[in-house]
Amino acid sequence: MDALMGALTNTYRPEPVGPTTFPRTVDYRYLAYDIARDSVQEEQRSTVILRRPQRIIPQAIGLTEILWAICPRQRIIAVHQSCKDRRFSFIAGQLPENLPTYGTNDAEIVIGHHPDLVLTTYYSDANFLHQLQQAKVPNVQLGFFGNLEQIEEQILLIGQLIGEERSARQLTDTMVEKIKAIQAYAESRRGDRPPLTVLYYDNMGYVAGRNSTFDAMCRLLGVVNIATAKGIDYFKQVDYETLLQWNPDMIIVPEESVFDQQLYENPILTSAKAIRQRNIRKIPSVYLLSASQYLVASTNYLAGLIYE
Repeated sequence: MDALMGALTNTYRPEPVGPTTFPRTVDYRYLAYDIARDSVQEEQRSTVILRRPQRIIPQAIGLTEILWAICPRQRIIAVHQSCKDRRFSFIAGQLPENLPTYGTNDAEIVIGHHPDLVLTTYYSDANFLHQLQQAKVPNVQLGFFGNLEQIEEQILLIGQLIGEERSARQLTDTMVEKIKAIQAYAESRRGDRPPLTVLYYDNMGYVAGRNSTFDAMCRLLGVVNIATAKGIDYFKQVDYETLLQWNPDMIIVPEESVFDQQLYENPILTSAKAIRQRNIRKIPSVYLLSASQYLVASTNYLAGLIYE
């Protein structure tokens, strides 16, 4: 895992800078998850980057992790405060103590750092975005992702936006190479046996279905995410009776909880296969929440749990 993490953490390759590199117009596909319709909406967007950004502020952990890998790190001048929390961020231990942080709605703080590019997300607060626009701060809103291919697409887009296409391509190539090795391992361990049925289940009763990165990991590893098989999109709450009816081979729960013991001790679930076979596995939340190239590391960790 250490070698894999290292390969995903630094793929910076200096990009030749020519006189016509900037300004540039970047066209991209924007995806947004529509909660009301429970669907992903797609549109084409375009943005103009006048000069190579040198003072970049990302508004999400995943965006920060991508930038950390593909560009000179001094160009990242502030990060969201969650990026320094090891429960959520793979690079929390690497970020300098003196690197400024800000909160979700701290648009004034972000503006005060005088960034020449702010990377926001499809779930960014509307007022936050409005304040950036009012202050004429260059910003680009990046969209929803639910699988490895969409994360790769965002990495390449960020490479275009900041003038680091070579490094971005190096990162996506590394991801493809490492995923192939993980899949080969999983296939060798699975053999001729039918695919396992797996369910992510947290202590609030949520499961992860289609359009979730957990489902993407399951598909990469050749196992059946039973929530997706039962028609669940994104995240939904299900009760214990439904869990018993689905009866997965394995249940994955967050490591930071004692939810595995609650499930083992629940009288409703006594006859459930995963309970009877003591087949509940725990995974750290940082791997469950991965929103960057580290989804490859998350897939590797899940492979170890499933095929150990």
